[in-house]
Amino acid sequence: MEFQVHSHYDHKALKTMVRVLRKTVRRKWSVALRVFGWFAVSLIVLAQIALAALGAFSFDFGDALTFLVAAVMVALLLFEDDFNAWIASWSLIPGTKDADTRFTPECYTVVTQAAETRWNYDRVQAIGETKDSFVFLLSKRHCQQFPKEGFSEGAPEEFRGFIAEKTGLPVRYVK
Repeated sequence: MEFQVHSHYDHKALKTMVRVLRKTVRRKWSVALRVFGWFAVSLIVLAQIALAALGAFSFDFGDALTFLVAAVMVALLLFEDDFNAWIASWSLIPGTKDADTRFTPECYTVVTQAAETRWNYDRVQAIGETKDSFVFLLSKRHCQQFPKEGFSEGAPEEFRGFIAEKTGLPVRYVK
């Protein structure tokens, strides 16, 4: 059985990819960073409240800078996937925003304007699935996305079983 999928790497696709990375192979590191971030923001806010309660609060440049740092940290914590997708968009090699991938029993081939690359299934470290796509995790920093609506040959439901068999890995659903 063969499958053909067209992928377009726009902000939505990149955001899906970084979310799947964060919730699978980067999970421990991500949780630790989020706990530290929210702890630091809480500490900043509590320190300012304590100073205000003691009557020692005088809004100066240092306090403004502290609130600015806290606001930036909150924004990064709330919009982490958007920020990482934006950063990832800088790393895209010209000519790789669109990719056509053909899956065969032996390997899969990705064709872009820049190159044609043949991948063995043993290179895939994990497989994530969202409601809209499949994501192959190749390392802690690299992945490939295959949208379910991009299938021109084969069906996503059949692909799930095919890819689990070829890689020997479970397909993990990620919200």
